[in-house]
Amino acid sequence: MNLGINGTVTPRIGFAVAAAAGLLLLVGCGEGKSAGTPAPGTSPTSSAATASTSTGPDQPTAFDPCTALTPQFLSQHRWDAKPPEPKQDSASGIAWKGCRYVAKAGYGFVIETTNTTLPQVRDKFPAAVEVPAGTRKAVRYEARPDVPGGCSINIEMRSGSLYVLTNVPQTQASKSLPACDAATEIAQAVAPLLPAGS
Repeated sequence: MNLGINGTVTPRIGFAVAAAAGLLLLVGCGEGKSAGTPAPGTSPTSSAATASTSTGPDQPTAFDPCTALTPQFLSQHRWDAKPPEPKQDSASGIAWKGCRYVAKAGYGFVIETTNTTLPQVRDKFPAAVEVPAGTRKAVRYEARPDVPGGCSINIEMRSGSLYVLTNVPQTQASKSLPACDAATEIAQAVAPLLPAGS
């Protein structure tokens, strides 16, 4: 804290900016999912529906990003500004399960398994482009092109895909970081961790 005019206590501007950026990361990371995204501010479906969707045969279970991305792996990529935060959503028969992460570069991202397939993504986002992700097919798209800072990639899996979403806050410090470049870097680093046959 600093003493302001007339000796009053005022918070440091840097802390306020960091807190605002952190809030944007937490709020924005859930937006822009592929097919069947819950609207911002709404709750996921009931726990019974979540359980039946997330444990059904169509939900990829061979990969858990929350455990596969080890602390060493996160540190190596500088994606360890905060501990991973588990996340699970479902809506309209689509399920997502994984973790939220915060990179030291100041952006947030989500990595989740989903039962959304690449054909479903292409149907919903015709402008999606193919990107390299190891030996797997992957598509990149901006689910909300009207909102700068977000980019999504789905990497093909047997029963759906691995979903990567970046959320780069449009602050002076991070607005020069292209969200889709960050998403592509993440997808290329994580795809080799997917088990063979998954």
